[in-house]
Amino acid sequence: MKATVSWGVIAVLVSVYGAAAWGEAERASASDGFYRLRGGIDNCRMRFLNDKEGRVAYIGGSITTMKGWRELTYDLFKTRFPDTEFDFINAGIGGTNSTLGAFRFEDHVFKNGPVDLLFLEFAVNDGGTETPGNRSRRAMEGIIRHARRLNPHIDIIMQYFADRGKVAAINAGKIPESIAHHEEVAAHYDVPVIDLAREMTRRLNDGQFTWEQFSRDSCHPLPFGHQQYAACIDAFLAAAWAGPPAPETTPHAMPAPLDPLNYENGRFIALEAARVRRGWTRDPAWDAEKKCNYGGAVDVLAAETPGAVLELEFKGSLIGISAIAGMDAGILECRVDGGEVRTVDLFDHYCKRFHRPVCHVLAEALPPGQHVLELRMADDNNEASTGHAARILEFVAN
Repeated sequence: MKATVSWGVIAVLVSVYGAAAWGEAERASASDGFYRLRGGIDNCRMRFLNDKEGRVAYIGGSITTMKGWRELTYDLFKTRFPDTEFDFINAGIGGTNSTLGAFRFEDHVFKNGPVDLLFLEFAVNDGGTETPGNRSRRAMEGIIRHARRLNPHIDIIMQYFADRGKVAAINAGKIPESIAHHEEVAAHYDVPVIDLAREMTRRLNDGQFTWEQFSRDSCHPLPFGHQQYAACIDAFLAAAWAGPPAPETTPHAMPAPLDPLNYENGRFIALEAARVRRGWTRDPAWDAEKKCNYGGAVDVLAAETPGAVLELEFKGSLIGISAIAGMDAGILECRVDGGEVRTVDLFDHYCKRFHRPVCHVLAEALPPGQHVLELRMADDNNEASTGHAARILEFVAN
């Protein structure tokens, strides 16, 4: 199959004729093995049919944020439920993983009220070794538990997007690590899954298209690639809603947690909660010329000199920061309840190129109850950094 269909043609076909006009060939050739229906998504169908309104949210990284498959699914829902008024929420932030996703979940996904259907995808950005900033199993479990606590009837679809590394792993007979972690959580909570990495690998191996036709780099789809994703989602929806609607909605089960330290209570703590001892200042409109994955001026609590100190009282078992890091990122010295000092280098290999959002867990597995965090800018910095800066957007806790 050649990637000759333009984005404009795809959008017109979907909006006018529905998915059948452009997805029939893909559905006819699709393997049933790329999705798992599990507990299903009938609660949201009942809501869309009976109440004539519904809220669908999408949380993930840059592939969720960018124009493409997400907008195409808007048309899939509008075609199936033409009399329903939808509120579609794009809660994607490029370059971020499920750990930050768990902390920002309620503020970003439920910002307009209860959500009926959630598309959840962090398989691409959760790749790599688990670190304090990448706790994919705790984070994904926390997101699901948090969502079901806020709305026990919420339906969730977990997705695994494709990238070159996942295609190579699948072709080698392996399960990509982030997918294995996510699948463990999805199976425990009976959450449906659309394994787009596996299906794109199958289509590539079948010669339906090349990677260069599918993606502009290692993971971000071209318009043709977004078409492939949307066609798979359409096939999943057709299978999930093949039978008659259930007579009534049913709360989803909440089994015992896989990990008691999961991020179910993930939340932001506002900057105002911090007590500045010295050297930290509030900048309500900080910005940088070279930036990625944030749109413009942001409100930060910033320090740019060694010895700057702040304190934060918080309740919970985890504390961290959501921040902006770039060329001048420094090293934080972190101490909880007067204990041992831990250093966190905010500078990483991306910082050489631009400023971007990052998330760092500073301490976790703390005893329940009240704690005090002390942050100090270290005298040293990374040898590749140009400064000693920290710019905090929010504190994060669990």
